[in-house]
Amino acid sequence: MEVELKLLLSPADNDQLLQHPLIAAHARAPVRTQQLSARYFDTPDLHLLRHGAGLRVRKIDGAWMQTMKAGGSVQSGLHRRNEWEGPVDRPWPRLGKLRKLIGDQQQWLDVLAADDLKARLEPLFVVAVERHSWDLDVDGNHIELVLDHGHIERHGRHLPVNEIELELKEGDPASLFAFALRLQEQIPLRLSNTNKAERGYMLCRQTGTVPYRAQSLQLERDATAAEARLAILNNCLQHIQRNETAVIEGDDAETLHQMRVGVRRLRSALKLFETAAPCPPALQEDISWLGTELGAARDWDVLLASTLAHIQATPGGRSGVLDLQALALKAAHAKRSEAAQALLSQRYTRLLLTMGCWMQQPAPEGMEEPALDFANRIMKRLHKKLLKRAQRMDESEPASIHRTRIAAKRARYALEFFQSLYGGKALRTYLKTLSSTQEQLGSHNDLVVADRLLRELSQQHDAAAATIQFARGYLQALQATRTPDLGAIRAALHALRLP
Repeated sequence: MEVELKLLLSPADNDQLLQHPLIAAHARAPVRTQQLSARYFDTPDLHLLRHGAGLRVRKIDGAWMQTMKAGGSVQSGLHRRNEWEGPVDRPWPRLGKLRKLIGDQQQWLDVLAADDLKARLEPLFVVAVERHSWDLDVDGNHIELVLDHGHIERHGRHLPVNEIELELKEGDPASLFAFALRLQEQIPLRLSNTNKAERGYMLCRQTGTVPYRAQSLQLERDATAAEARLAILNNCLQHIQRNETAVIEGDDAETLHQMRVGVRRLRSALKLFETAAPCPPALQEDISWLGTELGAARDWDVLLASTLAHIQATPGGRSGVLDLQALALKAAHAKRSEAAQALLSQRYTRLLLTMGCWMQQPAPEGMEEPALDFANRIMKRLHKKLLKRAQRMDESEPASIHRTRIAAKRARYALEFFQSLYGGKALRTYLKTLSSTQEQLGSHNDLVVADRLLRELSQQHDAAAATIQFARGYLQALQATRTPDLGAIRAALHALRLP
């Protein structure tokens, strides 16, 4: 099993890495430099990719080496994959030799047993890099550090490659995060969840960035609370990181929304386990900072795409609403840019590396209990709190409605985390009711947030003050006439039964 951490850096920082005193202090031998060229193979219908495998033949010092990587996972930035590697006599895969390396792992033998696989294989893209590598001894952990600089090429199209790989040869995975954090003190780095093969396949399919939504969790029935905690935190981090590139490079409001939801899920998950495994305060502060950065941009997206659409009049003349939308669009773009810069910052990289390092620590004492017992206790507490908040909702106090919405959200996230341990109609009813509660109370909250944002716009644009004031009045009237039926919401929540 290959275990490695991938990090991106600017080519302008390569020389600084090559001369870094931290590397010199831990290197077992001088740096090795190689020119590597790898051809990646698959079928026209991407049979290997669809089964979670990658196959390459790489030229190393004049000799050919075939490698297949398959399965595994990416958890908090740590890549774990099965790897089989051996020499071949040509720049083309030898499937017979590969089967011998795989041995008795039937799942991957079946992948290679597909009809006419040998005849259908073709080279899809080439990865050519100059590689600098060091063998490091870091506090008793054997780590291979690699710097790759080059490109991925397919049919004349190129993607640049400039990345670090920290591969654990022997020792504790936490040492990879700890060493990366020390490097990051002097060299700007970004954690990467995408390997070269995945980037090459993006060239093949010419796919853009799309919103990545939370994936359902499958916990084992006999899982412990400690095992559930790690699975849940990794699920939340995947939700966040899979939307990262889209937020930085694209302008789809949904990708930013999904990343923000991922942060909210992560904060809810940390709160579930805070008694047994409290999150370090500095890490908690960084996660709150990230949520604030994404939330500010998301609020303007909602105002622009949803809330202003409710205005069915023309304040300030025929072009009044259009002028107001233009101002909101400019503000939304500015906040989106600020969110992207936050993701490119070293604070964000430090957050992810620190989170990964913390999650690699041994589970605290007291988390050996069955995950189902833990979930039952947590859900009872959250359910009781939700009913208490709902009882205190008051139309004249928006904060009380907001607190109920947050309580409903936390209860829904918690049950979604543990839903594979339950089943039946009660589960579906509970989740459906909480989702409906969130939606009803969320629409009310959007109007409250809209008023705050419009006040900000008014302070910045005197010429549009009259139009903005009209819009505020219109939305306030709308809020007064579309107040959610708090009594019906209370009744629905009180009728709920935990699964």
